[in-house]
Amino acid sequence: MKLHCKIEIHDRTLSLNRKSQRSILAYAKDSVKDSNVCFYLWTRLNKQGTKYKITNNIRKVFKKFITDGKATISLIEPCHDLIIQSDAIQLKSFLNILKHITDGHCKDIDKYILKSNTTFNSSEFYSLQKVVVKKKSEYPILQGFPRMTEQLVLSGLDRKSFDRQILTLQSLKFLDLSNNKISFLPKELGTLPHLQALNLSCNNLGKSVRSKWAWLEQTALRSNLDFLNISNNLLTELPAQIGWLKALRELKIRDNMLRQLPQNIGTLNKLQLLDVAKNNLMFLPGTIQHLRLCSLDISDNLFSMIVNHNIVFDKSIFIGLPSLVESSARNVLKSRITYDASLIPYTLVQYLDEAKYCFSCKNACFDCYSKIFTHFYSSKFSIHIKNSLNQPFKFECYFCSMTCHNYYVRRCIE
Repeated sequence: MKLHCKIEIHDRTLSLNRKSQRSILAYAKDSVKDSNVCFYLWTRLNKQGTKYKITNNIRKVFKKFITDGKATISLIEPCHDLIIQSDAIQLKSFLNILKHITDGHCKDIDKYILKSNTTFNSSEFYSLQKVVVKKKSEYPILQGFPRMTEQLVLSGLDRKSFDRQILTLQSLKFLDLSNNKISFLPKELGTLPHLQALNLSCNNLGKSVRSKWAWLEQTALRSNLDFLNISNNLLTELPAQIGWLKALRELKIRDNMLRQLPQNIGTLNKLQLLDVAKNNLMFLPGTIQHLRLCSLDISDNLFSMIVNHNIVFDKSIFIGLPSLVESSARNVLKSRITYDASLIPYTLVQYLDEAKYCFSCKNACFDCYSKIFTHFYSSKFSIHIKNSLNQPFKFECYFCSMTCHNYYVRRCIE
């Protein structure tokens, strides 16, 4: 069998570590008549392979972190420690065969070995890192994807459902499912530990109900995802869970039917690029002005339809005591915990997701707030803005108290 992996070689004689390389490790014999099985290590720079004897040559095998896909084979001659990182399942199988060989119990070894003169093309060392399926006929239905895949491109295959075998790719960093007809993504997608970029453009995610966006709520995705493209998905509203993606740097949601953006989009402190072109937006959340954006594309929206007043007083309810649910929500925010439905009631999660954010003090406001629409002032918003036809646009700003509201109004008058 072939084990696709990364290997770092530690030379115990020189106390020297060689840099980790993408490698292929396999069992081989020098000839058909030879009864001694060795294993060979191939790298992109060493396509002839390095031979390592097995019989009476295995000093120790360290498997403490085997469940994480890590193990070390310590050899007697040469004095090398092979520090291996691979798919956990394949690594366990490889080491299990090694144990049978060293114990002399492996009767069917011939089905696991390669010829010692086997060579590999450079592309085979990179194929694990990036897998691109260009045609339906090339889709690996039976054999699956290599477990160490880091970049997976399944674009334009007319798929209507998400392939759950993707969930086994624990090294996946980039996933491109664009130009398909996918309307539902499983919750487990958000648990992939290293996923950083996700391209879902040109699908049918707009047909998903709110509960089907649970993949956005998972801790791994919330901590790691820095690029998300959900353009052209028939979206009429953006899920509030989008505000949970605190590592997000680029967000593209163009070519949809959005009439407004969730207020918590202004809490994405690392966001640098926001593309909301070609939607039906009437205004932008005022909290966007607190972000450190480098680029904002708002072309082809409906901003000009907003009533042409500088400040429009909409609502003010600042009397009475806060409700029990509001008090609970404020305590959750005050504790700064990372919350989800496993920690607090789901109704409270929904309540928190629908919070408004005060433009003055940035605190959350729930049942008691005032709202105004205010003009865009380019002098106060120093970023690159793409705006076709130079459409005038406004911000929707919320305030948690009359103090914050009046303070902002005084500033505008001044």
